[in-house]
Amino acid sequence: MVILGDKKIDINLTKENMCVLMDFDKTTTSFDSLDSWAIAGMTAKEGCEQEINKLYEKYRPIEMDYSISYEEKNKQMEIWYNSCMNLYYKYKFNKEKLKDVVEIANLNFRKGAKEFLQYMYENKIPVVILSAGIGSVIKEFLNKENCFFDNIILISNNFIFDEDGNALKLENSLIHTMNKCINGKLKGMWKEEFKKREYRLLLGDTIEDIEMTDNTKKTFKIAFLDKLENIDVYKKEFDIILTGEDATFDEVRKIINI
Repeated sequence: MVILGDKKIDINLTKENMCVLMDFDKTTTSFDSLDSWAIAGMTAKEGCEQEINKLYEKYRPIEMDYSISYEEKNKQMEIWYNSCMNLYYKYKFNKEKLKDVVEIANLNFRKGAKEFLQYMYENKIPVVILSAGIGSVIKEFLNKENCFFDNIILISNNFIFDEDGNALKLENSLIHTMNKCINGKLKGMWKEEFKKREYRLLLGDTIEDIEMTDNTKKTFKIAFLDKLENIDVYKKEFDIILTGEDATFDEVRKIINI
């Protein structure tokens, strides 16, 4: 199902005037995929994966509850993410094991996503993947799929590892659901190209994903929604909501006509 948002859409995206700003977990990947946090937990010692899953079951409903105030949700998200980080240190999240884990884990592109990234690369369209997930997992997955192209800027939670490949500490400040924003985070060869593009195409699965953009440019926002919950909230914030069989990147390309 394709659902129109409440706002009037007045953006004409072209290969020359657009860039892409997208979430990873449950956006680039399918709804039924494990998220990058769970994948990271699978590389750690026995017990980590189960504890990570327990935290997900407790805090994911809070993340998706839009009746909670910003202040309270922000507090709960910080507790959740920091709790996960502490588990990675305790059980030794190990980057050396990632390749084997990603190879066998239930981690899959959303339909059409790989082809979408390929098209963006071939047409020199900058893509920023801004994720509150685990950067090394995302990088490993993109490399596995042979699509970590040089037009992709990955901004996520990255670790510093010890000589044995175990996580020691975060390389950057913690990125969680409530503080995802591109401001001050762009680096690399595509930074200036991204900045000068007239429009942003923003793709996400939570309301908070709309905060990824820098608000200095016009942004066309598309959401992937697993269940028809909070639809009125999504309609207020997104231009298009894709659900069911239409929640694909094939549909995204039809909508933006590229």
